[in-house]
Amino acid sequence: MERIQITSRLENGLDIKAAGEFVKEAIKCSGKVTIRNGSRQGDAKLIFNVMSLNIRKGDCIEIDIDGGNEKEDAASLKKYIEENF
Repeated sequence: MERIQITSRLENGLDIKAAGEFVKEAIKCSGKVTIRNGSRQGDAKLIFNVMSLNIRKGDCIEIDIDGGNEKEDAASLKKYIEENF
């Protein structure tokens, strides 16, 4: 399992457009991708799960990638997040 931890820099929080783009990236991962914000967590490949986390600027987000090409998927997803979150 690979874990990514990042602090959200999104000025207005994670809106529907940003969440949709993130989900598209998560779907490219071959393994299971779980996103967590505080005590809430969900499947990062499902838009409703991601939106339900209510991610705001300054929130510490954890993303777990399990199975498949974990290291490659984690590196790709981390790069996307750093550029867009």
